[in-house]
Amino acid sequence: MNLTDATLVLLLAARIHGTDEAIKASAKSVVKKLPRSKRDLIYKVIESRRPLELVNFLAEHLDD
Repeated sequence: MNLTDATLVLLLAARIHGTDEAIKASAKSVVKKLPRSKRDLIYKVIESRRPLELVNFLAEHLDD
């Protein structure tokens, strides 16, 4: 798994479930499948107070 795959999982969790709990659960399930050097973003999502807003922000700025 790479960071692109993990990001896609988070985006799908936001789209399908739309809850903070679902995004945190998805992030926790993929974080250990990533190389240690690529886990930073996923840990920020897990530690966030509002992971849904964070993932939505990331989705809006993917092209930047």
